[in-house]
Amino acid sequence: MGNSTLSKLKNDFSVEQHLENYLPHCTLKWRQGQLFVNRGQQSKQPYIYAFESKQQLVQCLKQSPVRLVRLDPTLGEAVVKRWADACEQANKPVFLPGAIQKRPKRQSQFSRQRKQWIDWIAAFVLLLALGPIMLATAILMYVYSPEPIFSRQWHLTPRGKFFRLLKFRTAVVNDDSRTTSLIHWMRNYNVDKLPTLFHVLRGEFSLMDLLKPLTVSEAVQFSLEDSRKVRAPLSKN
Repeated sequence: MGNSTLSKLKNDFSVEQHLENYLPHCTLKWRQGQLFVNRGQQSKQPYIYAFESKQQLVQCLKQSPVRLVRLDPTLGEAVVKRWADACEQANKPVFLPGAIQKRPKRQSQFSRQRKQWIDWIAAFVLLLALGPIMLATAILMYVYSPEPIFSRQWHLTPRGKFFRLLKFRTAVVNDDSRTTSLIHWMRNYNVDKLPTLFHVLRGEFSLMDLLKPLTVSEAVQFSLEDSRKVRAPLSKN
């Protein structure tokens, strides 16, 4: 399968450019509707680009026929997040290969569906039971803090797909004693994590997965460690 460029990319991008780019040089490979983004190498690879702005990258993605984007963890956490931001605006699903968490032995389709239904029912019941607490927390945060009520940080599903994890915001912005006390209370009783139950209803996570969702930093680190473990035996031969 050959390589292909993104549709309508300008011809004035080259390895020789030294601009203050939004993203560093990267190698783009397009295979069967998937865009593979790897770290740029000084090699004979002809499709290496550096994007000057986020908007330029978003427009290129919107105009391209790619269905999803796969990012190389060697790009680094900051660059991976920038690509994820752009893919979100362009409505392109984005994945981090190698970030897939270890899973138990393969289950039958019936077992998987049964587990999904159990997770869905459990999340629905928990939301009904804990809904008043969530509502009261949201009202208190709205009254006592000028900051947004929710935070939406990048995390990864067990399959390596990027998504915005919905939580109550727990970052302390000022020294207001009322806000600080509320945030400490949410952290102590894990109230800040209650909105993540909506991800279970959407089928993005199971209840067990939500106990420790994978951050981008952790996913990049795990992916790099796995790559080194694979290369180590090969280097000894």
